[in-house]
Amino acid sequence: MHRIPITIAEILIELTSPLSPVELGIEERLGAFIGTPENPQARLALRWEESDTPPRPRGELIYDPGSIWKMYYDAYNYYAKLTYHSEEQAAQNQSVLRANPTWDDLTLTEQRNRAKWQSLLNIGAGELILRTAILSTGGLVFHSAGLDDNGKGIVFVGHAGVGKSTQMGFWNQQPGVIAMNDDRVAVRVAESGPMCYGTPWGGTADIARNHAAPLSALIVLEQAPENEISRLSPAEAAPLLAPRSFLPYWDKSLMARAMTNLNAILGHVPVYRLRNRAEKSNIPMVRSVL
Repeated sequence: MHRIPITIAEILIELTSPLSPVELGIEERLGAFIGTPENPQARLALRWEESDTPPRPRGELIYDPGSIWKMYYDAYNYYAKLTYHSEEQAAQNQSVLRANPTWDDLTLTEQRNRAKWQSLLNIGAGELILRTAILSTGGLVFHSAGLDDNGKGIVFVGHAGVGKSTQMGFWNQQPGVIAMNDDRVAVRVAESGPMCYGTPWGGTADIARNHAAPLSALIVLEQAPENEISRLSPAEAAPLLAPRSFLPYWDKSLMARAMTNLNAILGHVPVYRLRNRAEKSNIPMVRSVL
């Protein structure tokens, strides 16, 4: 049995599996995140098991976002049914993730049905675990791009196509800048202050670095004919940030915790709206408010 510690945003996922990371197909995406932190914010036990047939969830369907996964509940556990298919694959990859109500005891059941099979820990299952587990540590995962500008964390928040990867391209050319992620960034208010973290799931530019930085600002991106940056009050920022985060709509108590975390983040981190033409001249404009 292999014991594989995976740490993302200071959350330790203690994976046990009869297969190695190479056999699971997770080494390329999650390899940089394999390791044990000194003081993790949370610990999760995750068991991987194989099924001879496509695994099925238990309970009743409680949430269907109309994408690659659906959530079920049987009064004791949650069961996320995850299905992934791409043009390069001859068959669908299907998994079932079981989680207890506190999301610290999990089982991922999968069927290996082809030669180039990879575990859905690489994508849907791994993301869902992080999005939910981080709630217990005061954090959220945002649809965003994040970077470390010489010790100052900046997170650009926005839906697909708004220019997050473009901004990363501009900033990546600057001395002292470390690009963390161009699509999924974790944010938490820690005892030492607000922090932002790269995750394994990048976007168009596929930037996914295991790096953390003190968070100086959240920047809500909007496309506009002129460049302008303005500070938002927490009341103005909340309705812009909430739909750009990954919220647990299937559970009222988890949603309440997510909103508490969002309010805590807004109480500690300045939020700005950047209306821009996607130009390099935005860099000194953003730096002027840090």
